[in-house]
Amino acid sequence: MPEIGNKIPKIDVDLIDETFDISQSENYHLSVQISHDELSFCVYNTIINKYICLRNYKLSSPVSGLDPDRGGLAFAQCKTIFEHDDILGLRYKSCKNLLVAPRFTLVPEHLFDDTNDDLYLTFNHGTATDTQTFHNHVKPAKLFNVFSYPNDIEALLKTYQPNIQLYHHATPIIGYAVTRYSTIMAVHYYSGNLDIMILKYGKLLFYNTFLIDAPEDAVYYLIVVANLFDIDLKTKKLIYAGNYESMPSEIAILNTYVESIVECEPSRAVIYSYHISEINRKRFINLFNLYGCE
Repeated sequence: MPEIGNKIPKIDVDLIDETFDISQSENYHLSVQISHDELSFCVYNTIINKYICLRNYKLSSPVSGLDPDRGGLAFAQCKTIFEHDDILGLRYKSCKNLLVAPRFTLVPEHLFDDTNDDLYLTFNHGTATDTQTFHNHVKPAKLFNVFSYPNDIEALLKTYQPNIQLYHHATPIIGYAVTRYSTIMAVHYYSGNLDIMILKYGKLLFYNTFLIDAPEDAVYYLIVVANLFDIDLKTKKLIYAGNYESMPSEIAILNTYVESIVECEPSRAVIYSYHISEINRKRFINLFNLYGCE
């Protein structure tokens, strides 16, 4: 267990299977997720196809880089976590990081040119300092996700895991939804932002993120998007991905406008330690789906 004290952010979830063996870490995969207010990670045993660890830290102190509108990421706390956590610094077979942030844009395959990443992102979001631009190929949706990483976060990750692969949070959500569902309207809420996605007959028609300052904002943007696509919310189920309990006020209001809200189901293709409950499998569904991203 890591040292827990004033220097270490609070551990919100700490679930480790009895089969976790530090000496076998090079047979394991590490998935890390960083957002404005949390750092989470899980460990997957690639030999027995089983998730054997889930840990989540709560962050508080902001620093510029991740989200300019909201003050960014708690970088100092993330650095402290990496320095003290007993699992993050192990040697792994592979490692991926998922950044939860609103600065991204989606480009169809037939329009994508990997030399224009900065141009795509700047056109939609303007310029940003101290960042690098990357892209993920979301093959199930036939598109590329272009996004930026703060330089300090990239450097921190590569200090501890030099071969780490970088991803944006929209990549696993879209890939999983397109593979699993045919026609849906779905939302993903995180750190004061709301992503809305629409699929029709297995094709992604819409995906965008909206800044949420009050619970009513979530309903407003949902209705605006629904009206654009002639969707009658009273007759539709709304798929929710992520921490359902993090937005009780928004959920309560949304329930008055839609038929029902259904949490996105975690994949049944892998095994989870019995310590990792169904609630946590749903809460961290995007983190668990990261391993399967190309």
